[in-house]
Amino acid sequence: FKLTKDYMDVLGGANSSCFSEFKNLFVQGFEAARNNSQIALGLVEIMMYKSNYPCFSGARYGGDKALRRFEKRLMLDVPDNKIKKRAEGLVMSSICHSGTNIYDKFQLSSNGILP
Repeated sequence: FKLTKDYMDVLGGANSSCFSEFKNLFVQGFEAARNNSQIALGLVEIMMYKSNYPCFSGARYGGDKALRRFEKRLMLDVPDNKIKKRAEGLVMSSICHSGTNIYDKFQLSSNGILP
């Protein structure tokens, strides 16, 4: 996900209480997503059925690839007692990630969308 410099500034920086609360809420949300993973995976599987949407078809995402990738993103193989550290790692690695800038430039050049 995108965690831009602007958003970090709004939160008051990486050492602020707001950023700490953001991380805490992110972890809680991630844990809730894992706890409800079977429902979410079931809904995605229903959406995939005979779908022509690019995110569910083709060589890259077709078959059950999209579903397996979603399952992997939920880190269901990670023990519950280690998920907080992994989820916080997702937040920290997202801060001003170079992929964000590349994606924003792509959106601007291909679709005229400003970040």
